[in-house]
Amino acid sequence: MNKVVLSVVAGAFALAAAPAFAADMPVKAPPAPVVAPSPWDIAFGTALTTDYELRGISQTNHKPAVQGYFEIDYTATDWLKLYAGIWGSNVAFADAEFDISGGARFSWGNFGLDLGFVYYEYPSPGALNGAGGYDPTGNISYGEFYAKPSYKLTDWLTIGATVIGGDNFGNSGSSAIYYEGNATVALPAVLPYGIASSISGGVGRQTYDSALGLTDYTTWNVGIAFNYKAVTLDLRYWDTNVDWTSAPQCATDAVLSVDNCDARFVATLKFDTTLSALK
Repeated sequence: MNKVVLSVVAGAFALAAAPAFAADMPVKAPPAPVVAPSPWDIAFGTALTTDYELRGISQTNHKPAVQGYFEIDYTATDWLKLYAGIWGSNVAFADAEFDISGGARFSWGNFGLDLGFVYYEYPSPGALNGAGGYDPTGNISYGEFYAKPSYKLTDWLTIGATVIGGDNFGNSGSSAIYYEGNATVALPAVLPYGIASSISGGVGRQTYDSALGLTDYTTWNVGIAFNYKAVTLDLRYWDTNVDWTSAPQCATDAVLSVDNCDARFVATLKFDTTLSALK
């Protein structure tokens, strides 16, 4: 009988102490709430190139250029990104070139589309006049609309196109249109230190309104690029089917002594990143 009473009393004490022991045990903290990434981002970069080529025509009389850009991005949805930015470079025929652009980038699966507008601003230009000389008061700034579709056919092959055009060289009502087809082939990852490499090329056709007095021409380029993290080295061959004897736009220096449409190998070292990638 005494044993039964002692067992009951011991059980009662155990039940009374249980809440105290439970209170002393550590409680696992609830998981921290997941913070959604900001839809805003900033992309920026710089480049050093042995020659600034624009659609096959040197803008620096085949001399080096220092370039840079700054872009603000807003990711509206998983398939739409809006952007606005500015890009700059030295050129031979003005104090500088500033490209002010804005547009939208769409992506659906393997398909991408970039739609936008770019304005080319040339402070203090020296524009070619009808006599073959330079007019320091000429206005050669202009704007163009563009569409750049692309499609990733396989893990190693992406094809694309560019259609860009509008009012050119400050001539109101005089237009020019450029068409291009291009492709990029990603090479097998056989390089050390995780360096990626690819081969790319394109063929384009530049057409002008007759009022501009410029010659239509075809241009092409092919090159190989090596990428390590935010750094890219691009080695490229450029050429056109015209020279300065038949196309006024090929002689873009003041004394008409350089053929800026001739073949050229160009090396470009680029650095590109985003603010989110640095965090």
